[in-house]
Amino acid sequence: MRRSPQRPLLGIMVTELNRELPFASADFYQSLTLHGANEGLDVFVFSPNRIDWQQGLVRGYRYESERKEWVMKLFPLPPLIYDRCFFSSKRSYQQYRYHVSRLRKTPSIRFLGYGLSGKWEVGQILQKDSALHSYLPETSLLTGRSQLKEWLRSRNDVFLKPQGGSQGRGALHLQHLRATEGGSMFLIKGRDANNRSIQQQFKEFDACWSWLHRMIGSRPYLIQEYLTLQSSQGMAYDVRSLVQKNGQGQWEISGMAARIGKPGSITSNLHGGGTAEDVSNFLTKEFGAFQAEELIDTLTQLSSRVPFVLETYHGRLAELGIDFGIDTQGRIWILEVNSKPGRTIFARMHNNKAQTKSIANPIHYAGFLLHKKLS
Repeated sequence: MRRSPQRPLLGIMVTELNRELPFASADFYQSLTLHGANEGLDVFVFSPNRIDWQQGLVRGYRYESERKEWVMKLFPLPPLIYDRCFFSSKRSYQQYRYHVSRLRKTPSIRFLGYGLSGKWEVGQILQKDSALHSYLPETSLLTGRSQLKEWLRSRNDVFLKPQGGSQGRGALHLQHLRATEGGSMFLIKGRDANNRSIQQQFKEFDACWSWLHRMIGSRPYLIQEYLTLQSSQGMAYDVRSLVQKNGQGQWEISGMAARIGKPGSITSNLHGGGTAEDVSNFLTKEFGAFQAEELIDTLTQLSSRVPFVLETYHGRLAELGIDFGIDTQGRIWILEVNSKPGRTIFARMHNNKAQTKSIANPIHYAGFLLHKKLS
């Protein structure tokens, strides 16, 4: 597969891994390469740390379909970049910050979209839209012991989650059980930073806080009202909506699915052992056909509204994974929004149409940006 000089490049920007093929998601990027060829684009994968700024070249990898292997070579800096960088820590981000910032400031380079900041910043943007207020759970930055104690004075449960976490890592449910004779018990259930299950209990708040403080460390955390987001079978679940820009530069829903956590889990993430199910079938079982249809209609409307609001204040975006919760009363909540969503959920469901669309849309949108020459 030789590249014509006229054929534009789309660079998939990734964080580098210390292994023979130094990036994850190779199957996804291989599919992007094949879709790119149909769109008239050459697709390659690169780490921003491998840029030679003096020569305007970067070391990257292209999938050679004839040889069925990834080949390393030097590429000119691409006019289009699809950002798939995932940073495991602040230190990891610092290693890439200079190069990513310089790429973003290069006039001849366009990003398909700019990654969202942390959960707190995203929540603050969504709060600017009055139409979304009733769908946003009460949330604050966790500032310390006294704030957490104050939250527990007025409620029995709180939810704690890292400001920059993903896949349910570090999510904790803290429950305050009050005994009739005046005693208390503090129960913690959730997952640590390595996605391992956690269960702790304490008789005193100070002991509970000391454990939490050690567990959280210096990582910024959010404290949020606890929502009862369980199925009739007692399983935690949410609804993932994948929204993407298409070849006309318009937002569309590529797919929607219910994610159901494994028994005993407080989150529904697939990486934590969850499963995926058709959203209509699942909600019909939970709420009946009529209410399920109403819920899906509202989820569809919100899936259109959220990208518009975020893009208004944040700047260009290409795709979003929006996670919705539905409590036992049938009330919908916006839980999280991710600008670098995965596509595992559709493969798990064997939904080939949604899976194909989810992969093709970034390529179609890249073609749109290229041919329309948007700024």
